[in-house]
Amino acid sequence: MTFFDYLKNIFIIFIFLQIAPSMIKNIKKQYGRIISPRSQVGVLNVKGILYNSDFYNKHLNKFFKNKDIKAILVKMDCPGGASGTAQSIFNEIRSLKKQYNKPIVTLVENICASGGYYIACATDYIVAPPSAIVGSIGSAFQYLFQLKEFIEQYKIGYKSITAGKYKTTADPFVDMTPEQEKLLQAVLDNSYNQFTFDVAKNRKLSSKGKEQWAEGKILTGNQALKLGLIDKTGSAFDATEVIKEKALIEDEIEWVKPKIRTGLLGLLGGQDPQEENGSMFSTFANKICTFLENRYCSKKVV
Repeated sequence: MTFFDYLKNIFIIFIFLQIAPSMIKNIKKQYGRIISPRSQVGVLNVKGILYNSDFYNKHLNKFFKNKDIKAILVKMDCPGGASGTAQSIFNEIRSLKKQYNKPIVTLVENICASGGYYIACATDYIVAPPSAIVGSIGSAFQYLFQLKEFIEQYKIGYKSITAGKYKTTADPFVDMTPEQEKLLQAVLDNSYNQFTFDVAKNRKLSSKGKEQWAEGKILTGNQALKLGLIDKTGSAFDATEVIKEKALIEDEIEWVKPKIRTGLLGLLGGQDPQEENGSMFSTFANKICTFLENRYCSKKVV
């Protein structure tokens, strides 16, 4: 047996050890479904700052389109983020609900604010602990630093050549003009009006009384319940009961989560840890085999 044969066998064993746990788990799951049938419910974690909707929209589509999945649970622990991302996920939920008529429930852990609440209000039901932070329905530009006086203090010259009087609106080294400030305010007002309109429509609230539940206010779960921003104060147990009621589930629930690549397999794959596609690992493995085979087989021929 050549050195390459040994290396090839080691590599095959390595791959088997990587996929064996997953194979065993899937076999157990398949037989478990036969012995004890369960209804599947998709689980999507919305956590941290929102800046990209791709992952969330991708798995929302998978959950809604999968006929075996009876409902979806959104586990929310989000302070907000980019308004475009939040609105994209909001619109995706609204469109998918309309097309597939599948219940979707939000369970808040600690915080459901700003863009996080934008997403939550698109779902059918919101459950939050009494002391959770809810709301912050508003719009803001967070990064408008003014550094002109700072650089002038250190005698640093700065000159911006632009076309269009509004092009330097967010430039921290140039004083903002009244016209530019007015423009930013108009953008924020428009974004805020879209936000409050969608919340009022989906939560069946009066837009005339939005100073009570909007204006960027943060509220506890108890306060949010009284204002109609959530449907119930409670925990995972309550969210599960709501899902069972809305999806007409009588048996046990099998919680289905997006597959996340972890460990050495995910490391060698080199992709976003939230992506489950293993094609990059396969490509990587094939390249190694091809390289070793070409190298050592050529030596064997010589």
